Amino acid sequence: MVHIKERLLSLLGIARRIGFFHLLSANLLIQIAGFGGQIFLTRILSVEDIGVIKILQSYLNIFLIIASLGINTSILRLCSEDIEDKEKINIFNIGFILTIFSSFSLIILILAIEHFSLLNIDSTINKLLKIYIFLVPILTLINLIIVYLQAQQKIKQMSYIQSLSKIIIIIFSTLCAYLSGLHGYIWSLVILNFISLLMTVPFIKNELVSIFSIKISTGIVKRIFNIAFFAFGANLLGVLLSNINIIMANHIINDTKEIGYYGIAQLIVTTMMLIPSTLGQIMVPKISKVSNNIKDVQDILRIYQVRNTFLAVSVAVLAAISAPFILPFVFGISYQNSVVYFEILLIGFVCWSLYSPKGMTLMSIGRSDMNFYVSLISLVFNIILNYILINNYGMYGAAIANSFTYFVTIFINAYFFNKIFKAKGDSKYGCL
Repeated sequence: MVHIKERLLSLLGIARRIGFFHLLSANLLIQIAGFGGQIFLTRILSVEDIGVIKILQSYLNIFLIIASLGINTSILRLCSEDIEDKEKINIFNIGFILTIFSSFSLIILILAIEHFSLLNIDSTINKLLKIYIFLVPILTLINLIIVYLQAQQKIKQMSYIQSLSKIIIIIFSTLCAYLSGLHGYIWSLVILNFISLLMTVPFIKNELVSIFSIKISTGIVKRIFNIAFFAFGANLLGVLLSNINIIMANHIINDTKEIGYYGIAQLIVTTMMLIPSTLGQIMVPKISKVSNNIKDVQDILRIYQVRNTFLAVSVAVLAAISAPFILPFVFGISYQNSVVYFEILLIGFVCWSLYSPKGMTLMSIGRSDMNFYVSLISLVFNIILNYILINNYGMYGAAIANSFTYFVTIFINAYFFNKIFKAKGDSKYGCL
């Protein structure tokens, strides 16, 4: 017991020094705001409305990855390297321009698809989605700016931007939901996130000043897309893995009430994922700087993996014990139905935390292609499992399918990771 206490205190001390709590607090606020401050919304909107929001959020998550084209991963990787500031600014500006172009191109495509009713979704969801998609360019640009600051290890500045903007979003979007219902809430998200984007401008003013005089060389664009290509594929498959069950359930059972209960459980688990993910975000720039030295990479990974596992298991045990009491108290007695979904998804959370540091490491050393293959195999397995289990067990089947997929992914990830970090210690990480 004394040993555990000493270890926990040691971890807390390290966390303060590396900016973990600044980043974690910002990430937690992002997650809460990302689903519209649902903790408050459950007291204002119906369970069916919460289900609609979750469906919209699932589509948005996929659209955001498509719009980003993996460029944010390239910016994080390239701007973490030991290069001149002038070159970092040039790389960021090229990424900024490419992101604007891809975001608005995607909006035009989605509006065209909706015009011809090719998505085959409920009319209410379809109308709200036409408003909601304008979050795509706003959020992709915010994400790009955030990873650019992260790459330079400006954690406090990044956390300040995120925390302040998300507090504003939570307060005013909840107020709009109270005054104008679901439609007012959706409109408020678009307007408030645009204000949030404007709040980031002072932190990149030096970059924006030179954006019209940048030198777009084919060499830099090629470097960006060499990393972005597989990162885009891996990120898209990863977000599909997290959201495809909601979209499939909407088509198979079309029960927004049960989707609402499930969405609350998934929201909490996704928020919990930010704890190990935050450690990973701090780890990425450190590994990128020593990416040519396999021993240093493995040493950093080993340290973070121990901390990650300790944190994830501790949080999961505490959450499992407290969930039956806290969920109905926080969200309302009707959300007692979310507890079973939450307990099932917790198993997946622990499984995911066991392999996620390895995925972040592969990205840090420029081997996002391995993450792509891991995600592709996991997604195919997940879709098949979701189709079978949702048809037979509804949203309980969706929860089981996701947790079991994360368990299987432990072994898929280990296989591809070991292909790169083989015994002979090839410093090129298997690159041909």
